[in-house]
Amino acid sequence: MVRKILLALVLWSVAPVVWSQEAVPDKPPLRVAIAGSVPFVISNDDNTFTGYSIEVWEDVAAHNGWTFEYTQYPTKLDALAAMQRKEVDIIVGDLGILSALQGKVEFSQPYFRSGLHIMVSNARPHTFGRILSDLYNWGHLRPFWYLLGAIVVGTLFVTWFERRHNPDFPKSRRDALAEAFYYVISLSLGKSAYKGFGGWFGRIVMCVWTILSVVIVAYVTSSITSTMTVESLRGHIQGPGDLHGHTVGAVKDTAAVLYLREKMIESIEYPDLDTAVREGLLTGQVPAIVGAAPELQYYDKNHPELPITEIGPVFSPYNYGFAVPLGSPLRVQINSAILELQERGTLLDLGLKYFGPVFQP
Repeated sequence: MVRKILLALVLWSVAPVVWSQEAVPDKPPLRVAIAGSVPFVISNDDNTFTGYSIEVWEDVAAHNGWTFEYTQYPTKLDALAAMQRKEVDIIVGDLGILSALQGKVEFSQPYFRSGLHIMVSNARPHTFGRILSDLYNWGHLRPFWYLLGAIVVGTLFVTWFERRHNPDFPKSRRDALAEAFYYVISLSLGKSAYKGFGGWFGRIVMCVWTILSVVIVAYVTSSITSTMTVESLRGHIQGPGDLHGHTVGAVKDTAAVLYLREKMIESIEYPDLDTAVREGLLTGQVPAIVGAAPELQYYDKNHPELPITEIGPVFSPYNYGFAVPLGSPLRVQINSAILELQERGTLLDLGLKYFGPVFQP
């Protein structure tokens, strides 16, 4: 009887605890929006994510005992719009703590120090290959091919005509072609004593030929001169003060675009850094790319086969942080975790992991 009474008392004492635990529902996982560039956000083939920002966030979440669900957005602007619609609780990525975003979101303690840098092609200017590349990219080579074809046709025609009507013209095929080629080139340059074809029709042909030769020489001279001038100007970009007067490249929806607009520097926006480098910088469409220093350095480090390099100092410094809605209670807990990660050296270790010895904590 005593045992039954004791058992009943024990069950009665623990029942409220069990009921209270069952009554408290589990907190829903945090809705985490991820958006950004490599190496801060890296999408894997198995629908998982890695990267500097991802690892920092997962350490912060583990420190606070949070569960979460990722949703990837195409751009940081899309993620910010989702936060304005109250669809996400936090944005993770290389999101700059910028004055333009103040009043729209709140930022955590900075976890990465960044700034802008300039990337250029380290291929030497004024080389024959670079000039040919620019002539091709700007559409000048096609007229050159037409001109070469006209010279060949003209040489063959002069050879045929002179061998039939000029007894003093060389008889061997090689000498005749060489003599006719000399006539065509010297006449095109306006320095030939060749009288050309006889009769009124021949005089008209010679007049047209002379006029076309002046136009051709002017076109060839101007196109090559403009190409060499642009190649010379490319080598003059050594820092941010040299960007004015140039049309430079930048990745859309980044701090670099805001900087270039503020400084009224002409720019071409590309969807990503790889496109900016391969279709903009290496083709000569732009002489330089302005972008976030760590992203440019990481891309350069992982593409040693490309003739690219960073020049000048890091400028327009800013920091990366996590974004939360205005008044979110998560901010204090995130800040506490980031400070602990800094004190433990975790942020330094992650920086060295992703950026190597060039990393500046």
